[in-house]
Amino acid sequence: MEISHILVPTDFSPFSDLAVQKAMSLAKIFQARVTVLHVLTLSEVNVLTSQPGNPWENVVLQIQNDMLEEVRRVTDASLELAQVSFEVVAGEPVEEITRFAEESKVDLIIMGTHGRTGLASVLLGSVTVGVIKKTCVPVMVVKCGEALK
Repeated sequence: MEISHILVPTDFSPFSDLAVQKAMSLAKIFQARVTVLHVLTLSEVNVLTSQPGNPWENVVLQIQNDMLEEVRRVTDASLELAQVSFEVVAGEPVEEITRFAEESKVDLIIMGTHGRTGLASVLLGSVTVGVIKKTCVPVMVVKCGEALK
């Protein structure tokens, strides 16, 4: 399998941090570029942009800065950030992640998961499971709940 472009969606949770860390490690091995993606729901966009003096462009810039800090915090300091891009989109997370992956022709999606089971999984749903079901792009799931306890 040749990997030249990795997509790693983030919600800034510790589980996403693990996925970002894994994506950056694999990118180093395969000399691949990485896109870190954050999806805002439409209601989040409405709340954030309704604040006076906070247009969409400012929201995107702030989130991109947060993603850069996340990458710096969880990865090797020697990592080359020139191959990393940061994207912010609005919509339903599963739809937007799969759309972005397919349109951008990524080779691998790396996602964290909370690892919920049973009723919690049914009630809360899972973006990771939704992406796995919807996309043809290979998805690597990073789950390491023990490390987060």
